[in-house]
Parts: sequence; C-alpha cells; structure tokens
Amino acid sequence: IKAAGIVAALTIASKIFGFVRETALAAGFGATYATDAYLVGQVIPSLLFAAVGAALSTTFIPVFAEAYHAEGREGAYRMACTVMNVTILLAAGVIVVGELLAEPLTRMVAPGFRGEVLYLSIRLTRYMFPMVMFQALSGLFTGMLQTQGEFTVPAVVGLLFNAVIIFSIVVLGPAFGIPAVAWGTTAAVAAQALAQIPALRRRGFRWRAIIDWKDPRLIHVGALVLPVLLCSAAGQLGIMVDRMLASRLTEGSISALNYGNRLMGLPSGVIGTAIATVLYPTLSQLAAAKDMERFRAALSEGIRMLNFLLVPMSVGLMVLRVPVVRLAFQRGAFDAEATEATAFALLFFCVGITGFSLRDLVSRGFYSLHDTRTPMIVGIGTVGLNIVLNLMLVGPLKHGGLALATSVASLAGLCVLLWLLRERLGHVDGKAIVGSLWRVAASSVAMGAAVGLVKGRVEAVWPGGSVAVQAMRLAVEVGVGVVVYGACAAALKVPEMKLVVRVGRSALGKRKVYRYGH
Repeated sequence: IKAAGIVAALTIASKIFGFVRETALAAGFGATYATDAYLVGQVIPSLLFAAVGAALSTTFIPVFAEAYHAEGREGAYRMACTVMNVTILLAAGVIVVGELLAEPLTRMVAPGFRGEVLYLSIRLTRYMFPMVMFQALSGLFTGMLQTQGEFTVPAVVGLLFNAVIIFSIVVLGPAFGIPAVAWGTTAAVAAQALAQIPALRRRGFRWRAIIDWKDPRLIHVGALVLPVLLCSAAGQLGIMVDRMLASRLTEGSISALNYGNRLMGLPSGVIGTAIATVLYPTLSQLAAAKDMERFRAALSEGIRMLNFLLVPMSVGLMVLRVPVVRLAFQRGAFDAEATEATAFALLFFCVGITGFSLRDLVSRGFYSLHDTRTPMIVGIGTVGLNIVLNLMLVGPLKHGGLALATSVASLAGLCVLLWLLRERLGHVDGKAIVGSLWRVAASSVAMGAAVGLVKGRVEAVWPGGSVAVQAMRLAVEVGVGVVVYGACAAALKVPEMKLVVRVGRSALGKRKVYRYGH
C-alpha cells in the first residue's frame, strides 16, 4: 500500500506537469496549423511509442522475475541483455523504415492536410520517430526495476518527461518554433530511459553486447508481447482515426480535441489512476488468497468511490467548461475562438470521464485474476465501436462528435467488462453500486443546476478578464458546487460520504490505515 501510495502521488504530480505542458503549448502556439502539424506528427511515432512501451513493460516483468528466481541476478541480467539487444535492432529497423516512409504515412494519417501544414507535419514526424527506440528501452528498464521492488524511479521519470517538453516549449519554442517542441518530445522520451540507468547500475546491471538466440525466454517474451501490443495499438489506432477525421475539419479542430482531452484527463487521470493504483495490490492479494467475497467488496467500494468523486466532477466540468478552458488556456496565441472550440469538445468528453476510470479499474480486476485476454478483446471491440461512431457523429457534431464517440464507446466497453466480470464472479455487488449511483446522480444534477444559476450572477457582479479574477470567480462557483453536492449527498445518505471521512481520517493519522474491502 505504501509503494502504491507513492506511485499514486507521483502520478498525480506527473498529471499536473502534463497539464502545465499543455497550457504552455496552448499559450505558445494556440489552436493553429502549427499545433495541428505537431499533433499529427506525433501520431505514428506515438502509436508505436505507447504500444511497444506498454507491451514490453507489462510482459517482460514475469519473464525477468522467473529468470531472477531460477538463475539469480546475473542470469536474469544476461537474459535481459539478450531481449534488450534484440529490441534495439528491431527498433532501429522500425525507425529507418519510418523515416523513409514519413510522407505517405503522414498523408494517410491526415488526408485533409495540404501545402505548408502537410510538409510541416512530415518534418515533425521524422523528428519524433527516434523516440520509438528510447520508449522500448524505457519499458524494459521499468520492468527490471519494478521486479526488484523499485517503483519510485520509474514513476519519477514521468515528471522528467513533461519537464523536458515544457523547457522546449518555453525556452526553445520562441526562437525555433514548433520544430523545437518535436525535438523536445524526442529528447523527453530519451530522458525517461536514460534516467533509469543509474538505478539499474546501483543494482549491478551492466550492458553486454550479447544475443542468445537459443534462450527460450526470448521467444516467450515475444509471444507474450503480441496480444498486449495489439490492444495498445488498437487504442492508438482510435486516436489516429480521430485525427484523420479532424484533419478534414476547420483549422484547429485537432488541437481543440487534444486540449479538451487533456482537461478531461485531469479528473480521470488523477483520481481514477490514484484509486486504481492503490486498489490494484489489494485485489491481487485477495485473488491470490481465493477470497472472492472480499474481492467483490473491495472492487465494489472502488467503483462506488469513483462514481462518488467523478460523476459530480463531470457535471461540474460540463457546466463550467468555458470558464475552465478560458482560465487554463486563453492567453497568447490561444484566442476566444479556440476557447469555444475546445469547450465544445470538452462538453462531450465529460460524458465519458467516469467511464474511462471505471474501465481501467475493472480491467485491473481481470488482471488480478490473471486474465489479460478478456480486457484485450473488449478493448479492441471498443475501438471498433469508436470508429463506427466517429463516422456517424463527425458530420452533425464536427469535432464534438469525435469526442462524444470516444465517450460512448468507453461506456459501452465498461458495461461489457462489468457484465463479463459478473458472469465470472457470480455478482459484483450490483445492488450496492446502483443504490449509490442514483443518489450520486441526483446530487450531481442538483449541484449542476445550482452552479449554473450562480455562474451567471457571479460573472455579472464580478466582471473582468484577468487571470486572478477568473480564478476567484471559478473558486466561488466550485465552492458552491462542493457545498450543494455535499449537502445533497448527506441528505440522500450516500454511503461513500462515510468512506471519504474514513479515508480522510486515515490520511491525517487519526485512525488506522484504511484498506479497501475491510
């Protein structure tokens, strides 16, 4: 629990840094063709970057742990060098092919781009392709460290990643333009990998130029990587399709989607990731002990807690979307028109905030039961549904339709996962979840209505466009929302109010450490 808490805290810090990164990008470049070109230039490298990194860090851990147990540290490191060197060769080949095919790949990703924006996108794609190599190595380094009980260093490198990109935007961007941000993105991924090397060296690791083609674990890693790679690639494919369709819309549509997605990711990423990270070890321990009753109780508490925290945040962000976007981004090159476009995307992303986090939590429930195949199949199906909905909704709702398609597909995937988990466990404490959810939903609607009424009056009484005035207005509106939601939740006797108090007391040291399922 202590390690999970540290990782959760560092994840929160990384999300905040990521938000600062997006704010800096918005201030420096706005929602313009330059930002669109940068985001499109990221698509193919990022597809490989996210898919390869996630697959390697997920599948390498059990194989490395097996070698460590059977042959000791030296034997495990020898196997790791074999996997690492093969990975370097494969990644180098991918980079060479990517550099040569950057133009047709970019035209495929952004078929609506023409002229200057197209050729800028091609340049930026070439600048960012080398990050595939560094992300693959970072995934291996993370697996080696986590197997040996080191969780802090792999979590800290997320902060370093964002810090390097922020530096490239703020310091290099004014002089060199958007290409500096592309260089900075590649440098940030390289920094993620290199920053983990000292921790590995302290644990006795030394790189060796060896490849043992006869090592059966090399084949085993390759076999394990494939399904995870497919699932990760499918998720990135959905993002690529979003940007392909958005490239045919008005200038800045891709950027508006990106900024709206980043704002949506704050509550789901911070709260959802923190709860899932803390709960995951407990679920794994209960599954290993075959204690399914407490497993169901712990999972139910996690689901209800996410609903309790994220449903009102979703409603509040819907109501306050314009002032939130204005405060977060509207400065420099990011004008009022960009604010409206981003707020429109954010409105539809808010529909899926709770679903995104719950899907991650329920997937971890399957992982705790040693079932990675089910989330993979559902994940691929969700991406397929997302693409179909994209094609249906992009016409009437433009880039807002792409955001809505993502949210609806995520909710559908969540429902399928919950149904499959219920079939496997017998039940998932559905009565308690539904009983809590309707109270949370009613309280959230009341809160949204109250905030909507207060919002207009606060802006009329307290005009002004300075950052300080905007922040104070927003603080008043959020404060009203918190009070109204808390009062309604207490009146309706939402059970999670007691859980929040218990967790708060635990954090203050007034009670023993709170554990899910107890």
